Amino acid sequence: MRRFGIRTVVSAAVLTLGLSAAALGQQSAMTFFVTSTGSGKGADFGGLAGADAHCQKLAAAVGAGNHTWRA
Repeated sequence: MRRFGIRTVVSAAVLTLGLSAAALGQQSAMTFFVTSTGSGKGADFGGLAGADAHCQKLAAAVGAGNHTWRA
């Protein structure tokens, strides 16, 4: 019966460490994103400045607007 208790504790510790490592891995900063959300005018974004503004708007909509995004 004692062995079962030790195995359970060790298994729980390994699981906890694994979940902690997974949580830490998800905290990395986003450096790019891919979207399929268009402007509604096909590929006409009004030049590179318009495409950059579109990217910035999409990022801000999901809470990632604190970084300068470029097309």
